[in-house]
Amino acid sequence: MILLQVILALLISRVLALLLDRVDVPGITSYILTGILLGPYVLGLITNVSPDILVNFSIILLFFYSGLNVDFKGIKSYFRGALLTTISGAGVTIALTLAILPLLHFSLIASLVIAISIANTATEVVVVMLKYVSGVSDEFKRVLIMASFLDDLIAVGFIAVIKGAVLGDYMSIFLEVLKLSVFIIVVLGVMYLGVRKLSKLIYPLVINWDYLLIFSSAVLFGLVYLAMVSGIGEVYGAYVAGLSISMLRLVRDPMLVYNVRVEELVSRMTTVLEFFIVPVFFIFIGAKTDLGSMFSWGTGVVLALAISGKFFGASLPWFWRKKYSYGSMMGLAMNVRGSLEPAVVLTALSKGLIGIPVFTAVVSVSLITSALIPLVFKVLAGYVET
Repeated sequence: MILLQVILALLISRVLALLLDRVDVPGITSYILTGILLGPYVLGLITNVSPDILVNFSIILLFFYSGLNVDFKGIKSYFRGALLTTISGAGVTIALTLAILPLLHFSLIASLVIAISIANTATEVVVVMLKYVSGVSDEFKRVLIMASFLDDLIAVGFIAVIKGAVLGDYMSIFLEVLKLSVFIIVVLGVMYLGVRKLSKLIYPLVINWDYLLIFSSAVLFGLVYLAMVSGIGEVYGAYVAGLSISMLRLVRDPMLVYNVRVEELVSRMTTVLEFFIVPVFFIFIGAKTDLGSMFSWGTGVVLALAISGKFFGASLPWFWRKKYSYGSMMGLAMNVRGSLEPAVVLTALSKGLIGIPVFTAVVSVSLITSALIPLVFKVLAGYVET
């Protein structure tokens, strides 16, 4: 997208976001709608919809932000419930999608891309949604955020599978997943040892905001560079960088300095993303979206599979424990989507694995669920006990 098109799109998206905010519709919705309106399928004011350095950089920062929002402190206490929610929610959604879409003449690879994409829950949207909801228990919040984080790992891992599939054989897929796994384990292992054993050395970097910014930036760009030159991919470096900085919360500190600083970084990062990065990325996603395909029977089927599969899958472990209201709210909340799903299908589209109709179907699911689910959840949270 050229500069004039970007500026026009940002102006319109901001005005639309201001109007939609009056009815509690998330900004992501306004950005995608702006892209659709200005894109080549409607008004044609945005003509260049090929990924450029601005869009790629936006993806890097979005993955970094997703990792940054993960709070590892809740892992021990809430990991089991979150893991069951993730496995059941993602498993039912993927199984249902792979069972039905091939019967409707979707290709196997397209069905797999759709299944993994719609099985994801957006951590960044969950975090924002919970900020504006009262009456939700602390346990529910921690389980939900942890489960959405585990969903993110599945989505990030699937990009490795896409890369392997492009290379053309099962061994390539295995090697891509292995490289990613080793990269994550080694980097997070080193960071974990650092925050546990070298907290006094890290303290000067955390207590001073300028040093924390430099340190975080060095970790981000260093890991992105390392991931790119090693053939793993920049999004992995960005996501693991976010997880690494998030690990500073694990430092045993009675004064909670580390935790406060990380939360401050998240807050400031949120401002930067909302001011520029998020609008640019989702305007681009909208511009790539075919408006006609949004109202096709295929999009309707994908939306139905996404909502039903995730709802019943994520609520099932809690229904088993006879926590019906808790499970229903969990199934509803796990239906929010955000930036990772469009990123996954954008990667698949750029690799030639799917076409515009499949891309549009998944983006439509992200658009609809990110707009409607937070509204429904906010209303029901006042009446349903969690």
